[in-house]
Amino acid sequence: MGNAKRENRLLFCALALFFFVFLESTLFFQANLAQPGGHGSFLSQFPIQGASTLGLLAFPLKNRLVREKGRPVFMGVVTVLGVASLVGVVFASSPLVIACTGAVGFFLIGLAGATVYWATCVRSRSIARFATLIGGSHALGVLAQIPLLEFTSNHLVEAVVLSASIIALGVINARIWPPRSVLVDFSTQREQRGSDHLESSKFAGWRLDHMTPPRTAVIVIFALVLLFSVLFNTLYTFMDIGSPWTSQYTDITPRILMAVGGFAGGVLFDLHRARYLGIVMFWMMLLSVGAMLGVEAGGPYIVGEVVYFLGSGVFMTFYTTVFIRIAQFLRAPDLWCSMGRALNNVTAIAIGAPALLVINLTSPIAVVVLLVPLIIGINALLFAAGMLDLHPRPRDGEAPVQAAVVEHAAEAAEHPTPDAAPSADDAAIDPEARLGDFVSRFSLTPRETEVLAAVTADERPLKHVAADMGISLRVLQRHLTSLYQKTGTQSRVGLTKLFWE
Repeated sequence: MGNAKRENRLLFCALALFFFVFLESTLFFQANLAQPGGHGSFLSQFPIQGASTLGLLAFPLKNRLVREKGRPVFMGVVTVLGVASLVGVVFASSPLVIACTGAVGFFLIGLAGATVYWATCVRSRSIARFATLIGGSHALGVLAQIPLLEFTSNHLVEAVVLSASIIALGVINARIWPPRSVLVDFSTQREQRGSDHLESSKFAGWRLDHMTPPRTAVIVIFALVLLFSVLFNTLYTFMDIGSPWTSQYTDITPRILMAVGGFAGGVLFDLHRARYLGIVMFWMMLLSVGAMLGVEAGGPYIVGEVVYFLGSGVFMTFYTTVFIRIAQFLRAPDLWCSMGRALNNVTAIAIGAPALLVINLTSPIAVVVLLVPLIIGINALLFAAGMLDLHPRPRDGEAPVQAAVVEHAAEAAEHPTPDAAPSADDAAIDPEARLGDFVSRFSLTPRETEVLAAVTADERPLKHVAADMGISLRVLQRHLTSLYQKTGTQSRVGLTKLFWE
């Protein structure tokens, strides 16, 4: 149990460090590249967003080629090159050299960030407050910038702090980078579930199980995040017409608002098994659009700023959470887990150029015309994904009593206690209640959960269990050894007795 908590704390630190490194590197890079009176800050989005996106998308290749023994060395090389790129940005005098050096640095930051996302995806099922962890780490990463923004303008101090953060991120990444065997485990689980079903129904606010094949659900989530990205990037341009792409990185107030929004979004998303996921995003969309129109009509800027940047923080937690969740059910999960960040980056680049063309567009009516299709599309996708249904009906073939038991078991898992155990009645109605409680109590991995269910179901020889699971006897015994260590048992008999008592 203690080991699971330690792993989750490492994940939290890694996520916070990645957010801090990305945002602080962005500010540092822009400060060195931007030219007074020009569009340097805007043009810097291309190496920042473009190169980091390439790094995110290149991670699956790295994840498959680099062996376990060579991973610490590989992360060390990435870290050294990252710091070297930072030094290059500091001492280069040519804008072209700064841009090229920065692009290399952001590519490496993308690789590091994808490593964190993948580790988070692998452990997501063992984290009771998963969205809160995402939102809290984002908030910490954002707020960590404030001392540098508020108390120092010394580039040397910023470079030292940023270098130390890059090194710390590299060290933690070498520790949390999951082994390549995890990909095989995910593939095996997907085949056992069946390729025509997406088991996301345990999240009340994210009922994608009615969409078959799974690629339909992926298309819906992809399109939803894409439209939200277009909306928020468009709103940002209109909210800050005077200095596009810059105040978000230099002012203190927007950073605090984004941190509060990110953390609040994580807390809300975790309530009642993500039941309010779609409702929260629906209202943040309406409030953000309304606030922007109010500013365009001559209303107080402070109101629009507060609402927009709070919504921006909520959106960041949303796209990170949903893609990490859905990645578990897809081929190449190490690619899809960071797709939310990549998609948002690409949208920022695509929206930037049109934004320059409409920078003087201040008519609220014209703005409404531009945003109405986005709003309609987002509402349609939220409805299609089942995210606007606060009282989801039982799935086909699921009795109302069974649905209630499943919901009760899942909500109980959100608040696990070390000595908690399901009642005999709960276990008799739904054995999954007992399994879900056991998994939460001892922080079991998905593969360990499958092994536990198999070895405690009957008294078949282990070699038969292994054959039915499609794994070798040695692999099964390795998972059993881990189960014994986590549960404090010493044999299959003891583990079975603990599970069923």
